Amino acid sequence: MKTAAIIVAGGKGKRFGSKKQFELIGKRKVVELTVSKFLKISDIKNIVLVLPKEDIKNVGQTFRFAKKIKIVPGGKTRQHSVFNGLLSLNSDPDIILIHDGVRPFVSEKIIKDSIVSAKKYGACVVAVPSKDTVKISKRGFVISTPERRNIFLAQTPQAFKYSLIIKAYKQAFKKKYFSTDDSALVEKLGKKVKIVSGDYSNIKITTKSDLKNL
Repeated sequence: MKTAAIIVAGGKGKRFGSKKQFELIGKRKVVELTVSKFLKISDIKNIVLVLPKEDIKNVGQTFRFAKKIKIVPGGKTRQHSVFNGLLSLNSDPDIILIHDGVRPFVSEKIIKDSIVSAKKYGACVVAVPSKDTVKISKRGFVISTPERRNIFLAQTPQAFKYSLIIKAYKQAFKKKYFSTDDSALVEKLGKKVKIVSGDYSNIKITTKSDLKNL
């Protein structure tokens, strides 16, 4: 089965203070480290890298020798950026992985497990059990405390049969609802999403302190 990946790195970095996908870890950009993990997976035949439009010319030079990488501009939201990536594929793959460009520590095992799970179940999300008790609040007061054993923290990659995820995205735009989570759009179709065991080291770089602690 043909497998492709979309790596989403189109953020503007307003909360971070700069474009975190281009920050350095050692001597390499965050997004460069992330892409390198997917380039190692032989089952992945095509990679779509979503970047801010204004950075494609300069940053794209980093990847100019990787023939299976295609670079496309991001949109005004993550959902728009992923959709741009989905529509940019020249031929429809069987399986598509969607991964945050600022999760550079994803393991080869997690990527491969996601591909296997998507083939079997149609949709999957990498996640780890919550270490903390979660409180649901309303207007500053706790209204419920869900069972911690049922709470998982979503990561990426999230992997899907292409026909399913493109249907989910088209419906989302048609009905005008938005999410920062791809699997949530599939859930809206009434489809089950399988959990793939993640790793607590598969962090999303969100703040400056995330880089300092590496």
